[in-house]
Amino acid sequence: MQETSGPPLLSYSDSYVKLIREGFEQILSDVSFGPEEYEGLTDIKFPDRGTLRIYLRNMYDYLFSDASEQSMPPGC
Repeated sequence: MQETSGPPLLSYSDSYVKLIREGFEQILSDVSFGPEEYEGLTDIKFPDRGTLRIYLRNMYDYLFSDASEQSMPPGC
């Protein structure tokens, strides 16, 4: 099966895009993953789990679906 991605990932190899997609899917399905874990990975703070989930879903849609704009984290 061919991995598809939006324009932001077109220049990357299929194997890299697959890793990014699988990482997003894993985080989105992990109900225990929250703002503290995300901040530990990125140094970006989110006020609550709901805001983080919306941001991650929007980023996933931007990278792998048809969202036309990149989602921005709070305060950016």
